[in-house]
This record gives sequence, C-alpha cells and structure tokens, in this order.
Amino acid sequence: MNMFRKTKPAADAAQTPAVPAASETLASKSTYDPNDKSAPVLEVKDLRVSFASEAGTVRAVRGMNFQLHRGETLGIIGESGSGKSVTSMSIMGLLDSNAKVEGSITYHGEELLTKTDAEMSKIRGKGIAMVFQDPLSALTPVFSIGEQMAEALTIHNPKMSAEDVRKRSIELLTLVGIPNAEERLKSYPHQFSGGMRQRVVIAMAIANDPDVIIADEPTTALDVTIQAQVLDVLKKAQQETGAALIFITHDLGVIAGIADEIIIMYAGRPVEKGSVDDIFYRPVMPYTMGLLGAVPRPDKSKSSRLVPIPGSPTNLVNLPKGCPFAPRCPMAEDKCRTAEPDLLPVVGRDGQVAACYRSGEIVAKNLTFRDVYQVGEGIKSKFDGVPREDRAVVLDVKDLKKTFPLTSGGFLRRKIGVVKAVDDVTLDVREGETVALVGESGSGKSTTLLEIMDLKKPESGSITLFGQKVGEKMSRQTKRDLHSHVQYVFQDPMSSLDPRLPVYDILAEPLKVLHKSKAEINTRIDELMKLVELNPDQVDRFPTQFSGGQRQRIAIARALAVNPQLILLDEPVSALDVSIQAGVINLLEDLQNKLGVAYLFVAHNLSVIRHISSRVAVMYLGRIVELGPTDDIFDHPLHPYTEALLSAMPAPDPQYERTHNRIVLQGELPSPTEKIEGCPFASRCPLRLTLSEEQRRMCDTQPPKLHQWSGEDRQVACHFAAMA
Repeated sequence: MNMFRKTKPAADAAQTPAVPAASETLASKSTYDPNDKSAPVLEVKDLRVSFASEAGTVRAVRGMNFQLHRGETLGIIGESGSGKSVTSMSIMGLLDSNAKVEGSITYHGEELLTKTDAEMSKIRGKGIAMVFQDPLSALTPVFSIGEQMAEALTIHNPKMSAEDVRKRSIELLTLVGIPNAEERLKSYPHQFSGGMRQRVVIAMAIANDPDVIIADEPTTALDVTIQAQVLDVLKKAQQETGAALIFITHDLGVIAGIADEIIIMYAGRPVEKGSVDDIFYRPVMPYTMGLLGAVPRPDKSKSSRLVPIPGSPTNLVNLPKGCPFAPRCPMAEDKCRTAEPDLLPVVGRDGQVAACYRSGEIVAKNLTFRDVYQVGEGIKSKFDGVPREDRAVVLDVKDLKKTFPLTSGGFLRRKIGVVKAVDDVTLDVREGETVALVGESGSGKSTTLLEIMDLKKPESGSITLFGQKVGEKMSRQTKRDLHSHVQYVFQDPMSSLDPRLPVYDILAEPLKVLHKSKAEINTRIDELMKLVELNPDQVDRFPTQFSGGQRQRIAIARALAVNPQLILLDEPVSALDVSIQAGVINLLEDLQNKLGVAYLFVAHNLSVIRHISSRVAVMYLGRIVELGPTDDIFDHPLHPYTEALLSAMPAPDPQYERTHNRIVLQGELPSPTEKIEGCPFASRCPLRLTLSEEQRRMCDTQPPKLHQWSGEDRQVACHFAAMA
C-alpha cells in the first residue's frame, strides 16, 4: 500500500474548520518548464497532512504553498507543533503509514505524492537531501564514517569505483572543514564531536549534488561557535552545488542571516510569508510580531522587558472556529473568532502575504510589536541604587577544582588519566544579582553548579555560602539550612518533577521536610502558584498535563517553596519556544526584583545571557578566562575566546547579519584529558597568529592567570589581552 498516495478528504473533515479557499491563491497548476532555467525545482501546493490519534484527527499541515528555485533559501519558522518538520518529512516521503497526505508536491514538475517508497528512494539523496537536527539519527554508530560516505555515493552511483568513492569522500570531508579527512574516514561517529558529526551529515547530503537541501533545525543542539561553523559550511555547500535550501528553525537570529524568503507557520498553516526584510522590519501578522518581540537582542543592551505571547499553541485536534491565533492575539475581534482569515496579499507590499483581518490597519498605522503587545515595566528591584560592593555575598568560590578519573579495562579497571572538569574557578555572587556562566559544551559550567549544590568539601579550593564554609565538619542541621537557602532548576523540568505526583504534592514535598503544618502548606502552595502566574486551582493536575513552559514555572515554584537566597539555573529556557521563553525570563526577573534572590545562571544562548545577567564569567576548558559586568564584556571583550564567542552570536536583524564579521574558530575544543602546558586556548586562538615567535612561545608554555584589568571591575586570563 502506498502511504503517500492522494486520498479523498476524511468523512469528518466537514466538522472541522477548513483551510480558507483564498489560501489557494498562492497555488496554481505546475509552472515547471524543462527548458526554463527560472522554473521552480520544487513546488508545494495546498499540502495537507493529518494523523489519526486517540483524541481525534490531528491536522498537522493545513494548506502549505510555496515555490523554490535553484540557489534560493526558504526559511520556515514557528513554534513546536506548527507543522514545520511534518512539511519537510512530507517532501522527503518519510511519514509513516498513519499519515494521510493530500495536495501536491512536484520536483522538476514530477509529482512526488503518487510515488512509491522505492521510487522516492531514487530521489532522496540524489535530488532532494536532508540534514536532520540530531546527526546521530542519520549516522549509524556501528559503521565508520568512510563506510557511510561510500553508501551515500554508491547507492546513486553503482558503477563508481572504490578509488573514486574514496577520493570523493575525502574531497567532501575537506570541503566541510574536517581536518585530516583521509584519516578520519576510518573513525566512527562517537569519535566526532557534535559539530563534526553535523558536518559529516552535510557532506553526505551534498555528496550527489542535490537540487534541494532540507535542513531541519541543523544547529539547535550546537554551541554558538560550532553553529557559526556549521552555517558557514551549509552556505558553502549551497554555493558549491547551487542547490535550493529549505531551512527550518525556531532561531530568528539564524534565519535572519541565511534566508531569502520566510514562511511563518501557526497551527499547521502559513500565516505570513515575505522577504526576510519584510518579515523582520515590516511584519503585519500579530503572531509574527510576537515572535520578534519575544527574542532578546545579543548586540544591544537591555532596554525593556521582553514581549511574551500569552497562552499556549493551539491544539491541532480541536481547532477553534475562527483564527487559531485569536485566543492569544491582543488585536482579536469578534470576526476573528467566527471565520479563519484567508492568506492574502498585503496592500502596498510586493510579494508579502498574511492571514489576518487587521493587517491593513497594521500597515496603515505602521504598528510595531510594542504597539500590539502591551508590556508593563515590571517590578522595581529592592536593591535598586545599592552598589554591588555594598550587597552581601551569598556565594564565594575560590580556586575550585574538580577532576574525574579516566579508566580503561574490564572488570579490573585501572586509572589511565584524569578529566579536568573544573580547573581553578574563582567567582562570587551577591544579593539580587544574576551571574552567568557561558562557554562551549564541556567547559565546566554545569559541573561548577553541581559542585556548589553538592554541599561537600571540594576536591580543591573552597565554597562559601552565606558566610558558611562548605566542608566535611558541617552538622546535618547546617546542611539542611544551607539546602533551604540554595535551590536548583534543571534544563528539563521533567527531570525534577515526579510524573506520578500531582503538582500539589510536588510543591508540598520540600515544605514537609521543614515540618510545616497542613494549613501553612496550603497557604504557601497557593502563594507559589500565583507567584509563577499559574492557576492555583490546577494543583491537582499532573506535570504531563501542562505545557513545557508551565512545567518550568512549576519547577521554579518548587525551588522557591523554601524561600531560597540563591538559585542555580542550568539552561532553564533552552528547551522552550521563544514565545514561552520570554515569559519565563520575565518571570525570573520579576521574582528576583521582588524577592531579592540571586541567580547563578548557565546558558549557551548568549542573547538570553545579555538580557538577564548583570555579570558574566566566560569559561573555557574548566577555567574562567574573563569575568566582569555584562555590558562591558559584550561591548568590549578582552579575551580572544570571548571575542570569538560573541562574534558568533546570530542577531534577529538581517542588516546586522549582512554586515557583521564573524570570527570562526578553527579546530575543535581540546579534550579536558589533555595535559596543556601553556594557554588552553592557544591551539584555536586567532590572536596568536598575529604574535611574534617569542610571544607565541609564551602562550604555549606559560598558562595565563586570571588577573584584574587596568583598575576596572574586570578580570581576564590572557597574556596579550591589550592586543585583542
């Protein structure tokens, strides 16, 4: 049975809101002409995809239309569940048998939806290639990189000789920037870093010079420096092959720098489409405006609160009668709740279309997202006007070190080395401030947090909390008191929320440890739910019945239950959509201003760090290489690593992205097991290349110490910071 064959509309289709007929104004009969070089290579017309579920029919895609020409890049943006990935999987023919696909997808004028899986396999990889979010899902762990590269080539070129396959594989790996390509063909996926694995997947995708490359969240799980490298590789691959690119992401900064045209999706359908400049500078759909307002700017100082979109994404099983965005839209009127708006051209805008009844009013009045979404000033901090040096120190870390043994062998394992996870970290956190730890994966950020939370004497150095030195001789009561003053919020709230317990029991647990009475617990839980802006009547629900953003709010409420003075936050917003992320960031700011709690905040999203933190500590291979006030570090970095890290940040501004020069670091992060005599950053440092032979020798043999910078409130660990 062909799972991709066109089918008749489901019997229950009449009971659900139909996609407006006017959305089909973008669709037309196939415009492909084999003699016309300007003809689209890929055309999607009125694509509809639905899935059967226990709750009912899930209408994942509802009327997607676009054309794609060679060399063009189409960006598709939207929250989780908006239909972005389902659209890409439909094009590739990779949906399972539960999917019902209607409409038309033509590749060079040839209909794809009527093809069998065997017929599609001849097109996948050869004509249309895909780069997945997780490279491990595309690489087989038991085969070497060379074997997998060979498969990608020979499956479409069966007559290709082994020597030609080897030469082409080396050429491709070299093209995507993998050093020692010939040797690395023998390596296995687990021997590559995440960024290197993604480069291999891109090399496999372009192996047969495809006409279309689909990149589905290809940089989401990567560090900002590796992300910059992968984006450069993807652009280079597109230039080499001349392929059209579909780039799916939720990162507006990334899409601003790579896309020519953008489609904004909501509730399974396009709600706005236009050039990258129109979408970023002249949006006319309130949903698009909300997405842009929810994103912090990494290139500018914080000037106001973020603009979160209220509510949660629409349930695709029970779509509302009118516009699906109406329940969350501040401009919604009665008409919006009765009929879904058509996707129509925007008056006065060439090529821009939007599905909004009030788009004409938005254009005529030149409304911005701050006109549409009213956001208050927030709560004034109780420490406003109090200098940092006059605030009490809640955390003082000095010369902290943490190593893990590296072992080999079977039953009788022997130690063959050590992993230096944290190497001589010194920092302090004061009342009412947010200190952020930033750096690439493996730099020791999370380990630093866990060492503080462990409340045990560190392997080396010292940790002092609220004036109490953490050590072996602490009484059980002292440890309990410290635990009540220090709390932890994890990246994934489900890792700290017991799915078997209702929210009431989750919040009551830490209060019971403090022997609070039933009445006190009830009162406190009611306070906590209101504090994190959740309905107190929902405490009888289980964590799985809440959205991701709501679960993170519950995790924050649990951390606040015992009135802590310090909260350790480990990537608390990285798993959230930008619209939900903005609400959680605003909440954290309000709680800090109201309660005076201090945060030690770990994140790889530097835009979030600039917005929420007051001080930044930049970590590299377990060491702090630069420390100081946030704006000073972002505007005038002293360490070459900090400069490269910040230059790699994408900003949601197409003009900025066109003119911004990035420092793309060469090579991979050294292993923390390596013994490095000099500066750990020397092997990747762009500044080192400009130094004299004698100065380079100093970098290679003498590890720089973190020292005060010219009387300022800044510290840096670099021999030649003045030259950066």
